[in-house]
Amino acid sequence: MNKEAIESLLIHVIGTDVIVNEVRPIGGGNTSRAFAVKSSQGNFFIKTNRAGLVDMFEKEVKNLELLRKVLPSNTPEVVGYGTIDHVSYFILKLIEPGRRVADFWSDFGRTLSELHRVTGNTFGLEYDNYIGSLPQSNKQNSNWVDFFVNERIWPQAKKAEKVLGTEIVGMISKLSDRLPDLLTQSRPTLLHGDLWSGNFTLNQAGTVCLVDPATYYGNREIEIAFTKLFGGFEDEFYAAYSEVLPLDKGFFDTRADIYNLYPLLVHVNLFGGWYVASVRETLKRFV
Repeated sequence: MNKEAIESLLIHVIGTDVIVNEVRPIGGGNTSRAFAVKSSQGNFFIKTNRAGLVDMFEKEVKNLELLRKVLPSNTPEVVGYGTIDHVSYFILKLIEPGRRVADFWSDFGRTLSELHRVTGNTFGLEYDNYIGSLPQSNKQNSNWVDFFVNERIWPQAKKAEKVLGTEIVGMISKLSDRLPDLLTQSRPTLLHGDLWSGNFTLNQAGTVCLVDPATYYGNREIEIAFTKLFGGFEDEFYAAYSEVLPLDKGFFDTRADIYNLYPLLVHVNLFGGWYVASVRETLKRFV
């Protein structure tokens, strides 16, 4: 979108005259275009896509609203979403990062534990949403293993079946049969759902700001596992989190790898290639 189009969009959403002073494209997304915008009415983060994908933005708004109820200072503020001129849009107040606080990682761990203290009655959510650009089923279930198998592993495995091949799909089937003995039950906990190093930034206070959630109620171990997948967070994060919500040592040795099959399968469906080998290597540990 050019400057004039963004001005028109902001006037439409805010309901008052807006002068756009600066538009800066932001990379990193795999489906939407994103911009940082400075204007006479404040600074904004804007994502746009074709009108038919407005549901993705609607669900992102709902996800952020769930997080913001618990962590208002650690979640971006939504300005609006919708469609205009055959374009869907999603607008947040632009996050103005401050200088990182000295105990950032410890503070981050405590912040996440605050989110994970929010519990529900069932695993899943009242609505389906997305992880990245892929649909994420949140059909509610009182049994965590059943939810993990039926709403996390198999929807992604079936979508990637041709890429994975019959051998790997067969291994996933064998692992699914073993999961009641390998995974632990828990209370349903509110999760960010897609927590890795690319989905948080700094807020103005220099503490964590969570972005791009794929929210649902799940076993909190799956969230901690995901933080380990692409290099992991600093040790202080896990220590501070565990002071509030202790983690069983067996989780890091076995269950973390099982849980990370889900984001690995997501990455197979988004990017293919190297991630197929990662899925195979993980499965070989257990079947």
